This record gives sequence, structure tokens and C-alpha cells, in this order.
Amino acid sequence: MNSNGENLKRTASAVLAVVFFCAGLFAKPKEKVFNNTPQDVFQAALRTARERHVVTYVDEKNLMLTFETGTSAFSYGFNANASVEQEADGKSKLILNVQKKNTGQNAGISWGAGDRMADKFFQQVEEELARQSQQKAVAKPEAPHVEPPPDARPTTGVNEGSGAVSVSTIPDGADISVDGNFVGNAPATLKLRAGKHVISVSQQGYKAWSRELSVLPGSDVKLKAALEKD
Repeated sequence: MNSNGENLKRTASAVLAVVFFCAGLFAKPKEKVFNNTPQDVFQAALRTARERHVVTYVDEKNLMLTFETGTSAFSYGFNANASVEQEADGKSKLILNVQKKNTGQNAGISWGAGDRMADKFFQQVEEELARQSQQKAVAKPEAPHVEPPPDARPTTGVNEGSGAVSVSTIPDGADISVDGNFVGNAPATLKLRAGKHVISVSQQGYKAWSRELSVLPGSDVKLKAALEKD
């Protein structure tokens, strides 16, 4: 009877060990939605991983990265895969898949440590996004006014007077040219003579962007160029 009882205990213990092992091996990915663009969320996640962990792989085109965490008193560390997906209304979803290193060796003391690590990473990314937003606001409180060079002239349809053209880009800081002449960096407000002009935007690593428009006297036109990766 005692022998049978001992056998049942051993069997139950073995089953629980397998359950703990499988739970650590097939951890469910965690997700968090941010009110930011996919590119901004990815860059914030990459900076967070580089500052606090060891980045092992980066795929900027597909917005994916992998990194390793260090060991602690309660864990041998984790291997993590992070990816960013586009959501509706300009939002983005950060997906984090956490796997334990040396799975099963410390299941008893690290139960739930992967979830805690993921939650902390999400919080750090959120703080990084907030910090970057504050830095942009301080660095660029308002769009500067940029005068085009003297030789920038409309090609056809010249009229008296001038109009304003406000140019912004995603990402910020792209070079702006008017009729082939460099005039400054985005965001900027250009005062152009009335008539037809070609506004061009370029930035290293991105495809060139241009738009032809007719400037009317006293007009105020806003252009927003979302640059595509090259």
C-alpha cells in the first residue's frame, strides 16, 4: 500500500515537471499596442534592447529583432524575439516572444519571470518613445522659415506676388529642394513666388519624393511627404 502511494507521488511529480517544462518551452507571445508608427516603435524597441541587453539580430525592413538578457537570482536569462505590426488608426503592435535559456533547470524559481521581463520591456519601450517625443519638441518647437535661393524661379505661369508652402516629412530632417535648388531641411515653411514649382525631398536610405504645384499669390499650401525605404 505504502509502495503504491510512493509510486503515485513519483508519477504526479514527473507529470508536473513535464508541464512546467512545456510551459517554459512554448511560452505564449505577449503583445502591446502603442499610439505610434511602426517605425518609431521598432526604433524605440531597438534602442531599449541595445541599452539593456545583447542584440543578436536586426531586420529593419521587416521590423524584427532578437536579443538576449543576462542571468539573475531567479533566472538563467532569456532569448527574446520582437516584431512590430501595423494597426488601424496609426497605431502599432509590439509582439514579444520570450524563451528561457537552459529551459527546465530553474522552472521552480523562475515561474512567470518571462512575463515579467516582457512587461518590463514594454514599459521601457514606452518610456523611450516618450523621451524621444520630448526631445523632438524641444529641438523643433516650430517650423523655421526658409527663403529659396535667388536663382530659384518658377518654370511657367509666373504671376505677381508670392505664397507659402509648408513642407514636413516622415522622418523629419529630409533635404528640401525647390526647382532643383536646396533650400533647407524639413519641417520648413517656404515663401515662393507665384507660379509653378517643383518641390523635391530626399534623405539617405529613402526613395526620392517630388511634387509639382502651382503657387497662388497669398496662398498657404501644406505638403507632407512620407518617405519610403530605399
